[in-house]
Amino acid sequence: MAIDLQQIGKRFRFYTHLNEYEMEDLKAITGSDETTLKNILNGCNIVLDELVAIVKHFPDLNSRWLIYGEGSMFKPKDENGNCQDNPKDCLKKDKTAYLQQMKNMLLELDAAEVAKGHHADVDALMSKLNELKAKASE
Repeated sequence: MAIDLQQIGKRFRFYTHLNEYEMEDLKAITGSDETTLKNILNGCNIVLDELVAIVKHFPDLNSRWLIYGEGSMFKPKDENGNCQDNPKDCLKKDKTAYLQQMKNMLLELDAAEVAKGHHADVDALMSKLNELKAKASE
């Protein structure tokens, strides 16, 4: 299974946008420098050891999804039903504009994921975003 660095960058960017992490947040959470983080977000010059070191700081992020685009973005809930920081519960921005931004990013990911045969995952995410957008505009 080949690793596509640009897709890793797009997926990590999608995850960070969904969680509303800014560069300063990422630097504080990971302890990494801005150049390393920008390289990962842009999908270039990624050193896998650095990526692994950074990913461990996001306990809800499914590393298999990040690297290979397989499965869900978030890890399943634990045995107590707890999930780390549910993004739906902590939206800070205007929900309609924010959900439109997420939809646009999802469309960008869609092209790559459909080509890899993951269309059902993308359709499910798109459906959920449309549902949230409809609720936000009510």
